Amino acid sequence: MGHYGSPESAYQAFFDSFNARDLDGWAGVNSYPHARVSAAAADSRVHWRPPTRIFADVEEYVSAPIWSELEATGWARTQAVQPQIVQSSPIKAHVAGGWTRYDADETANASNRIVYVMTKMPDGWGIQAQLKTDSFVDGQDFSTEEATALEAVESALTLLVAHDVDAYAEALSYPFTLIGPPGVVISIDSATEMAAAMRSVGDDQLDAPAGSARIVNCGASGANVTFRVERDGAPQEALALVGVESGIWRIKAISGI
Repeated sequence: MGHYGSPESAYQAFFDSFNARDLDGWAGVNSYPHARVSAAAADSRVHWRPPTRIFADVEEYVSAPIWSELEATGWARTQAVQPQIVQSSPIKAHVAGGWTRYDADETANASNRIVYVMTKMPDGWGIQAQLKTDSFVDGQDFSTEEATALEAVESALTLLVAHDVDAYAEALSYPFTLIGPPGVVISIDSATEMAAAMRSVGDDQLDAPAGSARIVNCGASGANVTFRVERDGAPQEALALVGVESGIWRIKAISGI
């Protein structure tokens, strides 16, 4: 699926079809398999539980519509945040965005900030994944959370550069989601499985330039952070969704460009 001419047009189509209660159109905006990863706190009442869901295809995705649940809260429409591409290649883009939900009387009742991972499939652009802070409040200061999220990413990168794959694997959150090239979404269930996969790094020379990590968006329990690594001198850009669990911030998902 996913047949749009640009990442931005796919992003807008997602909200247009959602507001129109167009189930087929809404599902058709996605690239599959499609992942939704949430950094909501364990006691949060957000939609799309469990926190990590990977939909293999359209049929699986359309089996879980949420309009009736939202309408029961008074929801009438959702207003998209202006999208901003923060990292991109010819076949993949990380789009910072989100939404505010409004009741019929135009009262705002919820907001969110998300990074939409867009991929270019044979028919065009679609949403491969949503990396959701699911804890954003408009106007609230999240500077403390931003600093902690940056520290979590930088600490994990330090372990990676040192080739301490066991400690790196233990520093992540599971299930861990990796969004790869178009059409590739990988779920890793444990630190043991991650460490085994990371052995392929071998003797590659890795570096993570100091200060390269940047906050894209943040909430009380989650943040999206861009970063850069160099593998044998070749730069690679990526983005991490970080979430807090039992007071510790850990990376829940990574998408590379």
